Amino acid sequence: MSGRVIRFPLHALSSEQAQAVARRIFATSFDERLSKKRSLHLEDPETLLAICALLRQRIDTDPAGARDEAEFFFHFIESPKRDIGLFDERRYFLGEFALLAGAACRHLSRREEAWLWFDRSESNFRHTINAAADLSRLGYQRLAERMEERQIEAVLELLPDLQASFRELGMPEDALKARFLEGLALIETDQFPEAVNVFQEICGEAKALGNEKLLATSFANLTNIYGMMGKPDEAIEASRQAIPVLQRLNDRIVLSKIQWALAALLREKGHMSPAIEAYRQAQQQFQALGMRADVAALNLIIGDLFLELGENAAALREIAAALPVIDELKMAPEGMAALSLLRESARRQEVNRAALRELHGYFPQPQA
Repeated sequence: MSGRVIRFPLHALSSEQAQAVARRIFATSFDERLSKKRSLHLEDPETLLAICALLRQRIDTDPAGARDEAEFFFHFIESPKRDIGLFDERRYFLGEFALLAGAACRHLSRREEAWLWFDRSESNFRHTINAAADLSRLGYQRLAERMEERQIEAVLELLPDLQASFRELGMPEDALKARFLEGLALIETDQFPEAVNVFQEICGEAKALGNEKLLATSFANLTNIYGMMGKPDEAIEASRQAIPVLQRLNDRIVLSKIQWALAALLREKGHMSPAIEAYRQAQQQFQALGMRADVAALNLIIGDLFLELGENAAALREIAAALPVIDELKMAPEGMAALSLLRESARRQEVNRAALRELHGYFPQPQA
């Protein structure tokens, strides 16, 4: 990620002081913060930098909380218009908090809200000194959202230019991160051997850069791919490489997606009851993260498994739990026909299994 040069007024906090203050701010309610804004140094650029750094980490452990915090700081800086720093710092922080809010909404499948936050981020980043780097980071989040929405052709068209921008700007970790989208597009188009090659290359580059998070996330994606290829030994070995690092980093989102991938592997091997239990564990983890779209997608998959076991009533309960969330979050607009068929069959206390499978086929695989 690019470095950020901030010009500070006199008597600015040190980095260590700012980190301590940032943690104290998070422990203070939103309402109290406003009355204590001076003692909490809410307008200090170093404090805001520390808050941004902590929120980037928090997105992986508590996306809903990170989104709420980013929204608070965005509106705090925006209105009334506050003097932050000496140059473009106010615009930078507005862009950064909007970017963080949008990234958190992406994980939460709040798609319309994510796009609005990304637009807010762009409108502010365009006025910063380091606009090219800031807008490139925003470009990654937009492409990642397009990937979530399965706009594969658009991702593949726009990705090379984004990767070139990161390389030209001397942002090797961001360029490597962008390669994840290439690998995910290959998974979505069932080009599994090619996807394996991409993520193995990412593993090598991440190791050379000393980036544990990118390395572990690459192994998490390899777990998923090997599972879909019917290679259990390779999938389990990849998960063993990923899980200890992700646990140490407390990356709960990617850990939940590994659990999903291992559940799919059990299903592929014909172990239906253990697969349901493993899917349930993943579902509980997503529920704790507030990732309702993933919970609903797993309801459909578990419902399909119950049908295989001849447990129609249990399958109907899973589908009934999923349908309101799918409607609310507009999870599968391209699958509206299948959704209508499934809803109608569930109303009649039956299950149109073809519609069920078609619908959950519109949801992306558990990609990290």
